Amino acid sequence: MTLQDCNQQNAPRPLVLAVDDVPINLTILAARLEPEGIDVRLAGDGRTALDYAHLEPRPDLILLDVMMPDMDGYAVLEALRRSPETRDIPVIFVTARNQTEDEEKALRAGAVDYITKPINPAILMARVHLQLELKRARELVRGQKNWLEQEVNRRIAENNLLDTRLQVALSLTGFGTWENDRTTGISRWSESLNQILGLTQSPNLLADILERAHPEDCLKVQSSLTGQDASEHDIHIEEFRLRHADGHWVWLEVRSKVTQRDSDGQARITTGTMSDIGKRKSTELAERLASVVFTGINDGICITDQDKNILLVNKAFTKVTAYSPEEIIGQTPEILRSGLHGEAFYQEMQESIQQHDNWQGEITNRRKDGELVTEWLSISAVRDSRGQLTNYVGIFSDLSERKAAAERIQYLSSYDPLTNLPNRNLFGDRLDQALIVARRFERETAVILLDLDRFRTINDTFGPPAGDSVLMEVARRLNLQVRDGDTIGRRSGNEFGFVMANLSHEHDAIALAQRMLDAIAVPFTIGEHALVITASIGISVSMRDGGSAETLLNNADVALLRAKQGGRNTFRFYSPEMNANAARRLGLEAALRDALHNNELTVFYQPQVSLESGNLLGMEALLRWNTPAFGQVSPAEFIPIAEETGMIVPIGDWVLRQACQQTRQWLDLGLASLRVAVNLSTRQFRQRNLIDQVRRALIESGLPPQALELEITESAFIDDVDEAIAQCRALKALGTKLSLDDFGTGYSSLAYISRFPFDKIKIDQGFIRDIIENPANAAIATATIVMARSLNLAVLAEGVETEAQASFLRGRRCDAMQGFLFSRPLPASEFAQLMTANKRLPIADAPRESAQTLLIVDDEPNILASLSRLLRRESFQVLTANSPSEAFEYLAKHPIQVILSDQRMPEMSGTEFFARVKQLHPDTIRIVLTGYTDLESVTGAINRGAIYKFLTKPWDDDQLREQIRDAFRLAKDIRPQHSRNEA
Repeated sequence: MTLQDCNQQNAPRPLVLAVDDVPINLTILAARLEPEGIDVRLAGDGRTALDYAHLEPRPDLILLDVMMPDMDGYAVLEALRRSPETRDIPVIFVTARNQTEDEEKALRAGAVDYITKPINPAILMARVHLQLELKRARELVRGQKNWLEQEVNRRIAENNLLDTRLQVALSLTGFGTWENDRTTGISRWSESLNQILGLTQSPNLLADILERAHPEDCLKVQSSLTGQDASEHDIHIEEFRLRHADGHWVWLEVRSKVTQRDSDGQARITTGTMSDIGKRKSTELAERLASVVFTGINDGICITDQDKNILLVNKAFTKVTAYSPEEIIGQTPEILRSGLHGEAFYQEMQESIQQHDNWQGEITNRRKDGELVTEWLSISAVRDSRGQLTNYVGIFSDLSERKAAAERIQYLSSYDPLTNLPNRNLFGDRLDQALIVARRFERETAVILLDLDRFRTINDTFGPPAGDSVLMEVARRLNLQVRDGDTIGRRSGNEFGFVMANLSHEHDAIALAQRMLDAIAVPFTIGEHALVITASIGISVSMRDGGSAETLLNNADVALLRAKQGGRNTFRFYSPEMNANAARRLGLEAALRDALHNNELTVFYQPQVSLESGNLLGMEALLRWNTPAFGQVSPAEFIPIAEETGMIVPIGDWVLRQACQQTRQWLDLGLASLRVAVNLSTRQFRQRNLIDQVRRALIESGLPPQALELEITESAFIDDVDEAIAQCRALKALGTKLSLDDFGTGYSSLAYISRFPFDKIKIDQGFIRDIIENPANAAIATATIVMARSLNLAVLAEGVETEAQASFLRGRRCDAMQGFLFSRPLPASEFAQLMTANKRLPIADAPRESAQTLLIVDDEPNILASLSRLLRRESFQVLTANSPSEAFEYLAKHPIQVILSDQRMPEMSGTEFFARVKQLHPDTIRIVLTGYTDLESVTGAINRGAIYKFLTKPWDDDQLREQIRDAFRLAKDIRPQHSRNEA
C-alpha cells in the first residue's frame, strides 16, 4: 500500500457522543447532527457517558453538559482523561453557565471548546465540524507517520531477504563462479563452487585445477578457463569432468567470457560460472538406454541391482505407479507395498525367486497418491556368467481397468450413476432389510417419497445438463439430512426415496420431512440465474400403513399424490381414510363430467368496492358446484380436478358466457354500470381459440368489451412469456380489461409485469390476512401498491375482512377491495338485491391529523382504568387496548402519536410489540411502562430505536404526565420533518 492509497481510504461517518440529563436536549442535538452525516450516541448521565465512551467504535467528539446530577461534566472529563482509551477524545462543554470564569475553568480542565445554552445551531455545527476536522487531521498525520516507518522497515527487510535469497539460490541451484588471470596463473573460486567439488579450499593456480580434470577433458578445461578459443563478445560453453574430493567424477557445464584483454588482444582475465550437470548426464544416459531397451513395451518394467535398489523404470511403470524416475530410482520396491499382503506372502515370493529365479502372481500395490492398483507381476533374477546375482527385473500388467469395468457393471446394477445414490433395486432391498429388523425389535419404519415439483420446466428452460446439475445438488443436500443407518435412493427421474429405520415416533418423520423441504427451498444457481424449487413428500409408516415393502411404497405414492394436490411444497402421511378420499376423487371426476349437462354449476358474484368512496365498482364471477351425490363441493377441491382432466376448458367457457349474459341483463335493467371479472385458468389461457371464445361470448351477450375484466394468474405465463404477452395483447385488442390475480404468490420476475398490458393488480389475501400486525406482509402489500401506481395500474386487495384492514389499505392508497367486510359471494338473485338496495361500504370520517391521541396497551384492566383516570383531564385523547392485537386495530384506524405499553403481556412483550410498530408506524413515540426490569431487552430496543423511553411501575403521577407531554412535543417536532423528507 502506498501513502497515497492510505490517504484515499474511505473514512467512516464521524460519531459524536451527546451527554445531557434532559432528554429533549439530546433529541435536539441528534436532530441537528444526524442530517450533517454524523452518527450520534446519546447518554442521559455521566456514568452512562463513560460506558458509552469506551464502546467500539469510540466517539470522535463528546458534547458534554456541565450541570448533571450525581456526576457533573467536570468529573466526567476528569475520568475520560485518566483512561488511556478516552484521553484523546476532544470534549466540548455545552452548558447554560455563561460566565467568563466558567469558560476559563472548562478550558483549563481540558475541554477543547465551550458552548453556552441556548445553542446557536450554526455556531454548534461550525465548532463540531472544526473539532472533527482537527481530530481527522491528527489521525491522518499519525497514520502517515506510521506508514512511513512501516515502509522503511519493509524495504530494509526486502533488501536483506533478497541478499539472503541470492546466496541460497547460488548454493541450491548448483552454480559456482570463478575468475582466472592468465598472466599470473591465479584462479579465484566462489564458495558454492567449492561445495560442488567437495573442496574445503579453493585451488589457487590453473595447474591445480588441471590436476583434477579428467584425462579426456584437460584441453577443454584449459581452453575454457584461459579463454584462448573465446571470441571477443561470445560466451563460450563447454562440458567437462572434474574429480570430486571423494574421488568420483563430476560433470560440469562451464560458461566463460573474456572480460579483459592485453595490448595484443589476447585474453588476460576470464570470468564464468560452473554448474553440476551430473543428474542431467545420468538422465540422458538412462533415457537413451530406456529408449532402446523398452521400445514397444506396454507393461511396466523395473530393474534393480542385487540389493533391490531400483536402477531403471520405463514410462509404463511411471504411468501406473505415478512415481517419476527421479523419485523411484535408488529406492526399493517396498515403497510400493499396499499393506494388504502379510509378511508370509512376501516370504513365499522370495523363496520362489531363490529356488527358481522367478515368481509370478497377482499383487496389489499402492500408487504414490495412495490409490490401490492390482497387477499381474513377474519377477526374474538375472545372473552373470559365473552365476552371481546381478539384477532383478520385474514386469507387470495393470489389472485395475479390467477389475474396474467389472466393479462398474456391479455398481450400476445397484446405484444411480448420476447421483451415486442407491437405485430402485437396491432401495427395495434396503427397505426389505429395514422391515425385517423393525419386526424383530418391534419398531416402526417410515417410507418417504420426495418428488421435485415442476422439474420438467427446468429441463425445458435450461436444458438437461442444468437439470442433471440440480439433481446432483438435491442429492447432496438430502444426504446431509438423513441419519446414519437410514437409506436415501433415487427411484426415478426426479423422485427420491428414504427408508427411515428404527422410527421411534411419527414426529421424527415429520421433522425429517420439514428439514428436506427447507433444504430444497434454498435457491439453486444455474449460470447467472437463482432458481427456487419446491418438493412434495408422501410418507407411509409400518405397520400402521402396511407390513410389506410393496404396500408401503404404494401407500407412500398415494400420500405423495395427496401432497401435490394439496398445493405442493408440503408433505402428507398416508392413512386408511385416504382410500375413501381417492374413491371420492374418482367419483367427483366422474360427476364433474356431467355437471354442465345436469345444470349443477352456478356462478356466484362477489362485490368489488372502492376504498375511497365505498361505492360498488364491479364483481368477480366465482364458480360453485352443488351435486346430488356429494352436496356442495368446495372450488378448492373440484377446480384442481377440472384443471388436471382438461374439463376446466369447457367449464371456463361456460362461466365466461354466463357472466357476460348476466352482466348484460343487469345493465339492461339499469341497476348499475359495473364491470364483471372472470378468472381464466392456466389451461384456458393457453388455448389457441381463447380469443374466439371471448369474442363470441361478448357478441352473444351484447356486453360491451370494457365491461369485461379477465383475471390471469402468474402461473399462466411463466412457461412462455413471449407467447403469453402476445395472447394478452390480443385480448386487449378486443377492448377487455386485464388484471393480474394472486400477485406475489407466483415465480415470475417483476420485470415481466411492465411488459404485459395489465390494467389492475390483485393482492393475494395471504398478504392481507395479518397486514395490520405483520411488518413483512405490510411491506409487501405497500410495495405492490407503490409499484402498481408507478406503472399506472389499479390495485385491488382480496380477502379484506375487518375495518382495520380496510383502513390500513386506504391509508396506503389502495384503490379497491373485495372480501367479507362488505359481502360474501352471492348468487345472481341476491346480488341484484344488493345493487337495488344501493349498499355502500361505510367510510368512517378521517380523524384530524392535528388531534393528539395516546394509546395505552396493557393486559391488566385495572392498570388501564387507573391510567385513563390519571390522564382524563389532559388535552389529548386516550385510547386503551388490552392486547397488542387490539392495539394494531387502533393503529390501523386512527392517527396515534404516542403509545404507552406494558412490557410483559401474554401475546408478546412490549419490546416485541414496539419492534413491529416501528416498522408499521415509524412516526409514533413509543414508551415502555412495566413493573419488571428487563434491562437487556429494553436497552437493545432503545439502541435500535424501537422505544423512546423506559418507565417503571409504580409510577409517579406528575412525572408520568410530564413524560407523555414531552413525547407529544417530540412527536410534533418529528412529524413535520418526516413530512418534508417525504415531500
